[in-house]
Amino acid sequence: MNESAVLATGTPALHLAGKPLRILLVVDGFYPSTGGSELQVRLLSRAFKQAGHQVEILAPWLDHNKPLAETIDDVPVTRLAYPKIKLLGAALLLMRFALWLWSRRDSYDAIHVHMAKTLAAVAGLVRPYLKATLMVKISGAWEFNGGILDPALRGQPLYRIFNWCIRRADTLQCISQYTYQMLRDAGYPRERLRLIPNAVDLKRFAVTMGQGERLDDRRHVVFVGRVERVKGLEVLLDAWTRIGADAARLTIAGNGTERETLMRIAGERGISANISFPGEIRNVGELLATADIYVQPSFQEGLPNSVLEAMAAGLPIVATRISGNEDVVCDGENGLLVPAGDTEALRAALQRLIADRTLGARMGERSRAVIEERFSLPAVIGQLEAAYRGARA
Repeated sequence: MNESAVLATGTPALHLAGKPLRILLVVDGFYPSTGGSELQVRLLSRAFKQAGHQVEILAPWLDHNKPLAETIDDVPVTRLAYPKIKLLGAALLLMRFALWLWSRRDSYDAIHVHMAKTLAAVAGLVRPYLKATLMVKISGAWEFNGGILDPALRGQPLYRIFNWCIRRADTLQCISQYTYQMLRDAGYPRERLRLIPNAVDLKRFAVTMGQGERLDDRRHVVFVGRVERVKGLEVLLDAWTRIGADAARLTIAGNGTERETLMRIAGERGISANISFPGEIRNVGELLATADIYVQPSFQEGLPNSVLEAMAAGLPIVATRISGNEDVVCDGENGLLVPAGDTEALRAALQRLIADRTLGARMGERSRAVIEERFSLPAVIGQLEAAYRGARA
């Protein structure tokens, strides 16, 4: 964690700082779902609604089992329909989105696009015709690694077009030091960049480390998230193979393309008896209450909600030394950082916290304190509201 960069400070109450704003939150993916951006949009929409603002959510119609329009958490959700035709369908979605924004150009005070994908580029393109201020959130998990802001693509015409569109946003929300520095290196003006992290609802995560209903007396290590290769879970299994089954058990919660593969690997290595794969968890707080240690062995992250939630639950963190993780985990204070892909370093860090309960408890207390100081929902909502209003001034 870079102590010189304060991503969020203070814990203001959820209240209006001025007249109510009309806010449109745009998510470029399934809504609702358990993805990081989608979870943040849902959390923010409820908080903005509670604070007295008028909030709407817009997303593409990716799941045809969902209606085109519905209300979730007392917030209207609209899904844009488009034909599922290769290339043409995506182009028609972007055109539909542009026309939708233009037809409602006077309807909002702030439009906040979560993740800089093609919808964000379209929003930037039509920005001059909108009354609303436009904020684009840069997660860093995708945009700079094969996404529309990848520096390796700088010579390509599409990269230049997308960058030109994104630069037209009034404000770019950077959720980590990495995303901020990448945009500065690409020439984005400092005055348009705001370091505002993902938020955590502290009420959902009481400090009950290890106090939930437990299967046995062994230490409980937990991972929650998408079960994909980028999460480094095969490295985790390699490390876990070298940790005695008598010492701890592991839960890998979530769904993804790697889940069946990991279950097979665990069986082949004879460690499946002390590893559980429960799939998607509806109540993450209940699972974290049974845990003693949280592990995040990813190769790439933005600012992982799962780590923030584990810290809010008062858990020590074992994580890879990558952007996002480094913004919230200070090695030796609230967790242990290891090189990505280093099986032995991951094993040693886990073994250390499994063996030293006092160290784990101390780090867990610091984890909760960091969240309360910097990442609470009121703090983040206050910063976003100020950014919306400031860009309109």
